[in-house]
Amino acid sequence: MNNTVNRIKLSIIIVNWNVQELLKECLNSIFLNFSEENYEVIVIDNASEDDSVERIKEKFPQVKLIVNKENYGFAKACNQGLKIARGEYLFLLNPDARVDPLTLNRIIEFMQENPEVGVGGCYVCNPDGGPQESFYRFPSLLNTFGRMFSLFRILPLNRLTQPFFWNYPLENVPQNIDRVLGGAMVIRREALEQAGYMDESYFLYGEDMDLCYRLKKSGWKISPILGAKVSHYQGQSSKQDLEKVIFFRFQNEFIFIKKFYPISQIALFRLLQIMGASLRLGFWALLFLLNPENPETKQNLKGYLKVLLAPWNYKEVRV
Repeated sequence: MNNTVNRIKLSIIIVNWNVQELLKECLNSIFLNFSEENYEVIVIDNASEDDSVERIKEKFPQVKLIVNKENYGFAKACNQGLKIARGEYLFLLNPDARVDPLTLNRIIEFMQENPEVGVGGCYVCNPDGGPQESFYRFPSLLNTFGRMFSLFRILPLNRLTQPFFWNYPLENVPQNIDRVLGGAMVIRREALEQAGYMDESYFLYGEDMDLCYRLKKSGWKISPILGAKVSHYQGQSSKQDLEKVIFFRFQNEFIFIKKFYPISQIALFRLLQIMGASLRLGFWALLFLLNPENPETKQNLKGYLKVLLAPWNYKEVRV
């Protein structure tokens, strides 16, 4: 990681799994709009079964391509890219995202102007311009309670009902936050060298939170990058296996809790997870009775059932 040979300004690292058409749009949004020559694009393909690899080789020969023979998960694949990247700034970007024309230049400008920032996050929106969650707080018993019972959906916003993520308008987002979305995250190389790579205990979800936590503890600032915007077709890779996605969201948050939080809180966090998963299982069971052939309903039922049947201490499981 300390190799400074052929250092460049920006490395864009994309982990792909079976979204070849969206990946093509993503790469076009980079190559057609970014005039800076001092950058590279690295794609790590996690054993896609579509024609992603062939499409990249044919249409984007300038991309540095790593082809995995099995799906290693997001954290390990990111680390593969990070280990060969030459950029001073390392931009983790989802394959189902498109960067706005000014975003990449703005990333470089912002990181140069703010040397205390270890991680910066882009503002993420839907393709129609509507906001997506981009900036978050770390889990606490209070905000986990609010999320597990979806209080932010039914009650006025306050510290209990929406303390987990900051939403739009943009002026409401502080300039020093806990963490950013891993699919639009910019990491300063110096900060990565200090904190270390992604923790590969996380297969999907949680690795971005873990890295931001370690960086905050080391004194680095986590900040939104004003003027850097990414359009995101949310969950296009993950919805291909919704059952696993649900399980990993719960499991990996708990891995994070066990790693960093006081032992006195662990059982309470698990209890809140069980209560939240039970509530959602009941909701999807009702929908299943109304429409038993709906595939989304079936995957949600299986996912939340796995959460409830998992050991209370969530030994790392690959489902």
